[in-house]
Amino acid sequence: MSELTLQFESSDDELPEEVAFDASKSVALKSVKDALDAAKREKNLLKEKRRKKQQLFQEQKKRKLLPQELLEEFDTKPQKQTDLSANKGIYKKVSTKPSHNNKVKEQETGTMPKKTPKSLPVSYRVMRIKDESAAKTLQQRATDFVQSRLYGPGTKRTTNAELLSLKKKRGVSQGAAVEFANKKLGACKKARIKRSNKRFIRQQKLIPF
Repeated sequence: MSELTLQFESSDDELPEEVAFDASKSVALKSVKDALDAAKREKNLLKEKRRKKQQLFQEQKKRKLLPQELLEEFDTKPQKQTDLSANKGIYKKVSTKPSHNNKVKEQETGTMPKKTPKSLPVSYRVMRIKDESAAKTLQQRATDFVQSRLYGPGTKRTTNAELLSLKKKRGVSQGAAVEFANKKLGACKKARIKRSNKRFIRQQKLIPF
């Protein structure tokens, strides 16, 4: 019996300490409240950042706008041009004419151009130096490519006489090709070349008879 009593007492000593329900409830509520406060602070911080960003954007937009005086001048310019076209050639001119006793001023009608308001040009074009140099570089590269393809070291270029001679040799009806007369040659040589050329043209049917 004494042994059983000792076992129960030892088991009671090993049990964890009891925690009151109210204390655990208060701890849980406090942690939830802290989490809600942290989320609210973060939300307010994001809202403040967005407000500052929008304010900065509005300030930058205002700085990029044209001055109000220039905008008003643009608005009034078409109206002035309409008035100028409607009343073109009519203005009041003050002239002086001498008389017997004194000079009298009279108003006469005439033509006189009006002053045009100062403003920006109607059409203009802006280009960066970088873009212009890039366009020149591209054009130069294209020119170099064409030059290399036509007159490069790997291009096989020949004269017209050699090309006709090669075509005649490799053709179906082989024979002498067209010869180009030289001014330094004699009359007999020139006549022979002329006959040869006519014969070549007739055989190739280059000119219909």
